[in-house]
Amino acid sequence: MRLSLLALLVPVLVGCTEAEQASVPIYTVQSQPLVIEIPGFGELDATQAQLINSPGPQPMVIDWIAEENSLVKKGDLVVRFDSERLSLESREEELEMLLIDQDIEAKHAEKVEQKTALQSDKALIGKEFEFVDAFAIDDLRLYSKLEIIDTLSNRDYLGAKDAFIEWKTDSIGERIQSSVDVLDIRKGGHAKKFERHTQALNSLEVRAPYDGLLVYQKNWRGEKASVGKTIFSGDVIAKIPNLSQMQAVIHVLDKDAIGLSAGQKATVTLESAPDLIINGQVKSVSGFSRTIQRGNPTKYFDVIVSLDTNQQQLKPGNKVSAKIIVKDAGKTLLIPLQAIFTDQSSNYIYVKQGREFEKRTIETGDKNLHFIEVKSGLAEGEQIALSLPEGQI
Repeated sequence: MRLSLLALLVPVLVGCTEAEQASVPIYTVQSQPLVIEIPGFGELDATQAQLINSPGPQPMVIDWIAEENSLVKKGDLVVRFDSERLSLESREEELEMLLIDQDIEAKHAEKVEQKTALQSDKALIGKEFEFVDAFAIDDLRLYSKLEIIDTLSNRDYLGAKDAFIEWKTDSIGERIQSSVDVLDIRKGGHAKKFERHTQALNSLEVRAPYDGLLVYQKNWRGEKASVGKTIFSGDVIAKIPNLSQMQAVIHVLDKDAIGLSAGQKATVTLESAPDLIINGQVKSVSGFSRTIQRGNPTKYFDVIVSLDTNQQQLKPGNKVSAKIIVKDAGKTLLIPLQAIFTDQSSNYIYVKQGREFEKRTIETGDKNLHFIEVKSGLAEGEQIALSLPEGQI
């Protein structure tokens, strides 16, 4: 009875094992081309454009700006800046210069007043000298020794007082002049600010240098010019692009930007025309990543892609998506990423050996979003598990 029961259990156990192994998805290793593509997004831009900069030497507020993507003629008004703030600041600087001029005049008047008072003291000391000299007698028959000594002491005192007045007269001139020099420096600072305000007031209007399409320029925060926005000296407000040659400015996540370099092939697709695929080539890659949206810490590398065609529908500002081909190698052994398992910094897989799976360490190479290259440890035609087999660790 026991033998017959055991005979019945053995096929069942074997069947279970085979069923468990059959439930593990299998992939047959084969050689195929390895293509590594990096996705990105961005917009079209002209390779050449006439930049329209802020004309003033200081921050200016936009009061009016022409509509973006509008056609402008040479001499047309493009941007007008607000004059109210500049006029107020200009008057404030002018008032400060007038107040400093009054302070300088007050210092000069103080110098004259103090020198006049010292001159009066000096004249009085001269009279006292004459009096002492007129009544100074050193005859012991007329005055006692103490009286004679007292007279000489008075003359020494008057001499010291006269020397002190001379020194004080010279020091007053130096001290007042130092104060005036400081005021002159302050006045010079206000004068330069006043000059900048005057230049800005004379540059409130910016006109188109020639005919073309007006395109707003984004700043480092990804923001465009608008009414009420403050524009700093030298900032680019807008540009009039040369539409005969376009390029794509692509943003690539910094964690994906591995192996990017000039000369790599790329494909660009317009969001407005997804069926239109434009071939291109990486022209340049920014040296560092940056944020492209205020308040969003995600950083991107800027990649300039030159386009092989220039169709009429390509306009600056058109939104695009792109794929940059970092590597397009010949055939090599590739396996799905899900077949890789990691243990203590080593990669391994499970290779099917009959009804069992063998754990095997392999050396990997480049990878894309779906496959990874196997450099050693695996042969073409072998079968591997795409998930962890039962009973394996």
